[in-house]
Amino acid sequence: MSDDEKKSRRPRKMGRPTTEDALRLTSHILKSARELFFEHGFEGASADMIAEQARISKRTLYARFGSKARVFEAVILDEIDTQLRALEPSGSDEPDIRKRLRVIADRLLEWLLTPRITSMERVVIAQAVRFPALAATIHDFGYQRAVQWVASILAHADAKGELSLADPVFAAEQFVTLVVVAPMRRAALGLSPPAYDDAARDRISRGIDLFLNGCRPREADGCSD
Repeated sequence: MSDDEKKSRRPRKMGRPTTEDALRLTSHILKSARELFFEHGFEGASADMIAEQARISKRTLYARFGSKARVFEAVILDEIDTQLRALEPSGSDEPDIRKRLRVIADRLLEWLLTPRITSMERVVIAQAVRFPALAATIHDFGYQRAVQWVASILAHADAKGELSLADPVFAAEQFVTLVVVAPMRRAALGLSPPAYDDAARDRISRGIDLFLNGCRPREADGCSD
C-alpha cells in the first residue's frame, strides 16, 4: 500500500460542528422538549427526560441552553416565531375592512384554538409568576406582533375614512384582546373547547361587529383612548 493510500485511510479528526449541524441539533432538542413540556408541564418535564427524549446527554443539554428554564423559554418563543412567520399577512386589496379583519382573526385562531397551543398556554400561565421575564417576552414577541398587523389595517381604513381612530395602535390592542386573546384564554381555562368550530366563528363574527360599531365615523371620534 502506498503512502498516499495509507494517508487517505487514516480517520479524519473531528472538527467543530458546522453552523448547520448546531442549528439542526437545537431544533431537535426543542422539538423533543416541546412534546414533554406540553404533555407534562414545566415541573413534570425534567432535564433528564428532555435529554433522554432528544437522545443526548444532560451535559450537552445544559451546555447548549444553560438551564431547563432556558429550554422552556426557547421552546415557547420558537413555537410563536415559527407560526407567526407562517401566518404573517401580506398586503391585501380587499376593500372591506370587516373582511380584512376577519381574515387575520381566522388565521390566528385556527392556530391558537388547537389542543397543542391550548396546552402551551396553560403551561405559560402556570409559570408566569415564576418567570415574569418570559411572560413579558412572550407578550412583546407574540401579542405585539399581532397588534402591529391589525394596527396597519386599521390605520389604512382610518386614512380612507372608513373608521375614525384617535390611535390605531390602541384600537388594535382592543381588537386583539377582544377577538383573539379572549377565546384563547377561555380555551386554556377549560371554559370552551380548544377548537375553532362554528360556535367559535360565530362568536368572533359578533366580536368583530361590536369592535367596528365602536370605530365607525361619528360626530365624535370612536375607539379613542
